[in-house]
Amino acid sequence: MKACGAVLATALALGACASAAPGLYDSAPLDDPVLGPCAWTGRITGRFVYQESALIRGYFEPATLGAYRVAVRAPFTMPERPLIRVSVLDFYEMVNGPAYRESEVSVLALHEGQPGWLVLTMPVTDGDSCGGGRAAWGYPKVVRRVTLDRSADRYVGTSYTQGGHAPEFALTLDAGEPDAAARDLLRFVHAFPNLTLRQGSVMKFGGLRQPVEELARAAPGAWAVRLGEARLAYPPERDNLLHRLGVGRPLAGYWSRLRASYSITPR
Repeated sequence: MKACGAVLATALALGACASAAPGLYDSAPLDDPVLGPCAWTGRITGRFVYQESALIRGYFEPATLGAYRVAVRAPFTMPERPLIRVSVLDFYEMVNGPAYRESEVSVLALHEGQPGWLVLTMPVTDGDSCGGGRAAWGYPKVVRRVTLDRSADRYVGTSYTQGGHAPEFALTLDAGEPDAAARDLLRFVHAFPNLTLRQGSVMKFGGLRQPVEELARAAPGAWAVRLGEARLAYPPERDNLLHRLGVGRPLAGYWSRLRASYSITPR
């Protein structure tokens, strides 16, 4: 990651480096020496169909608007309220496809005036998810080790650098009662989709029909949600994405579990 990381660090500093296809913010090596290559093997027939998964997610202020502006490149534009989103997900039960884990770092951006989460990086533990997600949907996926651990009132997701030894970042959620500002932010962001670029075309995925708390009340058999306080830890190294991007104070966070069959398709 060193050479490619240096290129991306220069891009953040100068705004002068074009992004690599198919992702927008995609200069990290795709493969992992332990987990293997980012490649569709053909062993999966048809689309992935998800059955049960869990995630932790945190929302943060940006600390450096200059770096944020560089990350939000054309055809996207800056939103009125810049936000950074960091997630760790565990797709542990599948109807079709391999179980795998995933992390992501996104920034809020506008496309044609509408907000969405511009995905900057999406490490995954499975090569088919990586290769298929890049080719079909334009997600800037790479193969990396990702873990998600749970104790009574704490959830810790860790995304690792190549080889799986050193953490790229650790996202921790301590369950608890959030303040009114955190609840307002979760209501503000709930419907925003993911945004990716595939061969120059913008693709949109997901977004919730209701804020997470309302989903849990409306469909408790499908959704379980715990709100809390999120925090991030990452090494202050030049090739670390979050260090370059600049992450400010935490604003909101939650853990959720979803049990429902679905496939991922663009809007």
